[in-house]
Amino acid sequence: MGTIRIYKKFVSAIKLIRLHLDLMKIPLSLLISISAVFGFILRKDAIDASLFMTAAGVFALACGGAVLNNFQDRHIDRLFLRTKDRPLPAGHLLPCRALILSAALIPSGLSVLYLIDHNIKLSALGGMAILLYNGVYTPYKHRTFLALVAGAFWAAAGGDMLSTRIWVIMMIFGFWQLPHFWLVLLRHWPDYRKSPLPNILWRFSRRQVEKIVFIWIINFAILLFAVPVVYMRTGHSIGWIIACAAISLMIIAALSILLPGVKHDYHRLFICLNGTIFFVMITIISDSVFRAWPGF
Repeated sequence: MGTIRIYKKFVSAIKLIRLHLDLMKIPLSLLISISAVFGFILRKDAIDASLFMTAAGVFALACGGAVLNNFQDRHIDRLFLRTKDRPLPAGHLLPCRALILSAALIPSGLSVLYLIDHNIKLSALGGMAILLYNGVYTPYKHRTFLALVAGAFWAAAGGDMLSTRIWVIMMIFGFWQLPHFWLVLLRHWPDYRKSPLPNILWRFSRRQVEKIVFIWIINFAILLFAVPVVYMRTGHSIGWIIACAAISLMIIAALSILLPGVKHDYHRLFICLNGTIFFVMITIISDSVFRAWPGF
């Protein structure tokens, strides 16, 4: 009986940990952390302790912002089939747990960012990102702030925010994040179409939204061709790899949206869109790592 009791406690503890990890939106938080490293490398092109501390600080900050976002959206999430089973709207966790977790993660992330060079600038930029995400973007249903993060850590690495290079990168993230969200709406069309919350589906037909998504994805893919240009240290092979990724995304988008008589697979296109931006960032980061440590 004692063994069974211990096993049940172990399973309960694992379930509790999983619920808290769900609140932290780990995949999105990792993507945000990688985007910060991406922006840092584009300017500084250095692999050192400050880069790893940046990644850790941004990850904690992103997790804290995600938990707070879950707390803010707990009543709205009950209205949608896609989100009603999340830990807070489903009642698996008390809202106060989310507040306590976010109160631990956000200051921790800000502290790590401050300790990088004992300069308030970096933690202030992180705090501004949280303020905009949870204070402005979340109420208006903008789900990510990658453009801001990439730009902020370009500045933290010593870059000029008036630089053409960082504005190109921020445009890339901007053209990524809207079709990212619109594809979620399309995939859950019936749910969001009857939603009391204003969204693009109120103004346009489904086919019109598909065309808008396609145009934005094409623009996003075209902007990817500029990455090897703004990251001038990369070789021709990296440029060709990124170009192939961009062209592949264009083809998949055309097949998924424009091809007549084909059932539109919004989830596949969603994965390809997110996978492309992730692949480009990892490619640039890996190139920087290999050049920093030739014997790696």
